Amino acid sequence: MWGIDERAVPPGWRAEERGEAESEWASPDWVSPDWESLDAWRAASAAGGSRAVFAELQANLDAAEGAQLQSNRQFAAQLDAFRRAFALADGHPELYLTAETLASAARADGAEGERPPARGPRLDVAELAARSVAAELSMRLLMPAATIRSRAFEATRCHDLLPRLWARFRDGLAAYAEVRIALDAIAGLPLPADFRGASAEQRAVAQAAADRLAALDDELTELAGTVPRARFRRRARLLRAKLDQPDETAARHARAHAQRRLTVESADDGMAWVTLYVSAVDAARIRARIGATATEHAGRPDEARTLDQLRADVATAMLTGAGTPSAVRTEILVTIPALTLVGAAAGAGAAGAALARPAELEGHGPIDDDTPRRLFAEAPTFLRLATDPFTSAPLALDRTRYRVTAAQRRWLAQQYDGCTRPGCTSPVTTTDLDHLTAWAQGGATDVDNLAPTCRSDHTLKHRTRFGVTRSGDGTITWRSPSGHLARTEPIPARSYPDRAPF
Repeated sequence: MWGIDERAVPPGWRAEERGEAESEWASPDWVSPDWESLDAWRAASAAGGSRAVFAELQANLDAAEGAQLQSNRQFAAQLDAFRRAFALADGHPELYLTAETLASAARADGAEGERPPARGPRLDVAELAARSVAAELSMRLLMPAATIRSRAFEATRCHDLLPRLWARFRDGLAAYAEVRIALDAIAGLPLPADFRGASAEQRAVAQAAADRLAALDDELTELAGTVPRARFRRRARLLRAKLDQPDETAARHARAHAQRRLTVESADDGMAWVTLYVSAVDAARIRARIGATATEHAGRPDEARTLDQLRADVATAMLTGAGTPSAVRTEILVTIPALTLVGAAAGAGAAGAALARPAELEGHGPIDDDTPRRLFAEAPTFLRLATDPFTSAPLALDRTRYRVTAAQRRWLAQQYDGCTRPGCTSPVTTTDLDHLTAWAQGGATDVDNLAPTCRSDHTLKHRTRFGVTRSGDGTITWRSPSGHLARTEPIPARSYPDRAPF
């Protein structure tokens, strides 16, 4: 017999007398005879279950479902706020752009529609405003600006083109993932606005496009939140295929193929994920070649690796060109403490073992000790920066006042692992070294006056009303035009107290 928590039992459920057996359940008076859970109630009763446990189970199941609905509603509210913020910035660029930038853009456009100057970059006010609001949201939410812009675009598309699905998402009955699937389904679909015009033929085409969108919106809205995600995706594809004209399928594939890319995502324990977005045919060819080569290796008598390990190793060798004239030549920064290089843990006793610190791969974090020793000895394509094992300061770095040196860039990479605008995820190797106080205003080319800043944010700093300052301890502070302050602190000294001998 399960125990019963009297506090968890609703009024009217408690036994009149404590000696009453819990298994003697009567149908609760608040339950309708056709209640769907009544059979479960009776089955639990027959098994000798506790009323309190059954009630607690129901409450937790309901809470899980309610939390999902609330999560959907909150996500929709955030995306709607993104959409409206971008719309405001687009309509009022003066909220972000400096007066000088706006005046320059106006001059470029010509006072009375004159032809813009042929030389020099054109200032796109709308783009600068969009980048500005994305940067501010990124600073507040610590999300990549690209993610924010993408979600704002998705919110606008769904709000404008699939209003019924958007309403269902806003009410919590549809999930963000379903919105994404629906937007994929309408990608490349002719839109009513594409055919606006005065002729009857154009109006007819626009109306046909609107009808197709409305039909897709109706069908997907009925499905959203009622079927598993994979089935929703399949149905969305089928619905889109029914709406496509014969030549549209090939055009959609061409547009998708133009988005092919490779992405790398850091994982734990010195590992990472490499993802290729390519055509299904190319993916099948890649899988076949890697699989065949891995199977060939697996047949050797001295091979102890699993097929999964072999596939990973074969793919890595092919992509890096290991052992071939086309082997990778890209420079990669690996910070290797001196005691790690000499193997202090093996040759310097307990004190040396405690002082030896993990090597770090730029843009990722700590990696195992054996790998950097091998890289330092064998790999000319890795930049090797040895650091003092006690102070963690780079060894033998100089600096110059007039030009940014490789040594200065490496030193700043030790302090900041990426763009110093809070929320930006651009790695330090892709950033500019921005003079916080401009050289023309007396700023020196000194590590105390330099900050890694990605090209997009570097432009914002000069063209918009964002402000950037640096404190004595190296903390970089960005101030948005709305007054929001966000800070990026330098990476702490490469020290690990838990491994120190004292």
